[in-house]
Parts: sequence; C-alpha cells; structure tokens
Amino acid sequence: MTEIIEFESFTEEVRKAMELKYPDNKVEIKRVTKNNGVIYTGVCIKDENELIYPTMYLEPFYEEMGGELTDAAVEKMCRVYESRRIGEPLSLNYLKDYEEIRKGLRCKLINYDSNREFLENVPHRLFMDLAIVPYYAFKKDDITALINGEATFVVRISHLEMWNREADTVLEDAISNTFREEEASIVGIYEMLKKLNPAFSLTPDKEAECPMYIMSTKGPNGAVSMMYKDKISEFCDSMNCDVYIIPSSINEVILVPVDNNMEPSMINDMIREINRTQLDAVEVLSDHVYYFERSTGYKEAV
Repeated sequence: MTEIIEFESFTEEVRKAMELKYPDNKVEIKRVTKNNGVIYTGVCIKDENELIYPTMYLEPFYEEMGGELTDAAVEKMCRVYESRRIGEPLSLNYLKDYEEIRKGLRCKLINYDSNREFLENVPHRLFMDLAIVPYYAFKKDDITALINGEATFVVRISHLEMWNREADTVLEDAISNTFREEEASIVGIYEMLKKLNPAFSLTPDKEAECPMYIMSTKGPNGAVSMMYKDKISEFCDSMNCDVYIIPSSINEVILVPVDNNMEPSMINDMIREINRTQLDAVEVLSDHVYYFERSTGYKEAV
C-alpha cells in the first residue's frame, strides 16, 4: 500500500512539473489498460494545435529514479516527450474509410480469460483458449516514421460501426493480411544463441538432448505464428513427430518435439515459473503447453 501511495505522489509531482514546463498545454494523467488487464499510468501533454500526442508511461521513470523527481529527471522526461512529438498536423481522415485501412489490418493472439473485460468492446474470435484480436498498423511513411516506433491501435466495436462492417469481415481481412505479410520462421534455439553470441558453442550431443525451436513472425506479436498450422505441420513432418508448443510470450513460441520422457505437467510447471519470475505480466500469453499432432493438428490444451 505504501508503494502505491508513493507512486501516486510521484505521478502528481510529474503532473505539476510538466504544467510548469508546458504552461500553454493541458497536462493530464491517464490510466491505460494493456494486455492481461495490466494498467499503466501515463502523462499526456496536449497541444491544441496537435491532433496526436504521445503518452509517456511513468512506471519506468519511477523505477529508474527511485521515486525521486529531481530537476535532471524532469529534463530527461521533457527530452523524451519532445522526441516523441509528431509536431506537424497529419490528416487521419483515411482512418474512417475501411477500404483505405483494410490492407493495414493485422491480428494477434492474447489470453482469453485474462482479457475478458477488454474483449467486451473488441471484435475477436476464439483460438482454443486464446483470442484472435484485429489491430491496425499505421503506414510506415505516416505516424510510425515520425514517432520512431510501432504505431498501432486495436480495432474496437466502435470502429466497426464507423466503417459499417461486420466483425467477421474485419477479422478475416486481418487474418489473411497477417498470413500474407508476416511470414513465420522456425529457428533452432542454439542456432539463434550462436547468432547473438558467436563465441557460444555446444556439442551436437548436447544440442540433441533438448531440441528446441523458436517460432515467430517478422512482425510484432510473433506468437500469432501458432495459427500457422501448415508451417507447424511441415515442421512435424521434417522431425517425424508431434510437437509441444510452449507459449513463451506474446512475441514468440517454442516448439519441442514430443518425447515420452517429457511430461506435459513438467512443461506447465516451467511455463508458470517463467511467467511469474521472468516475464512482464503484459507479455504473458498462456500458462500451459499446447499439443500439435502431426496428422490432425491441435489437440485439447494439456
């Protein structure tokens, strides 16, 4: 409770400091609900001449600064804000036209149970115990290039009404675009470690003891590759076995050839431990392994 109160005090200090730095702008504290119901606190500095403005999340600053808002810290926050401002007005009228934005639709996977409230206002489709959610990725020559990062928004029910489109239509477009534009890749985990660190080495015998492969896409939210059933089937055929699919995060999954010596319960324990100790809550996809059978596809969650 004490830390919550201290963070609230820090947030209020930030608001007052930004009001002094930007007296002609409106400064607001904003709570944003992210994946898995995680709530971030951000500060928005609104310029009446700008249609789009950045939200700076305060949790990283609070942790980095130990809860103390010094003059140097305020200057750093201002530099971050200025680097993220778009500045010049942009025309976003095209967002109202479904045919204009249709090609920019993509989809991602999130945990259904952990996002039930969020999904009440979002078109979605079940994929086992996960949910397929459509989102829009802004054009690279538009907002993304200006703010030096990924610019996306999740499609909501209100967007369907604006576009006069059914949920199934938007979901189908988002799924087909993702399959077409974001190719899935499967790389051996040891091969990836060698690329990250050329000095890394492991004997073939050691690699064979625990063969693990990372599957992702070239876009964000790479765990959507779980939906690429043909890709997984090809992998199963090449390995001549079924596979366990470990939901390591929303960014990728891990494929492990089924071995009678590896119990699903053991894998599930490992997943839950990693989710609890190694991942930010917003990056967790699921707390159990999935079984993909070579001949028939996904079985019930294990």
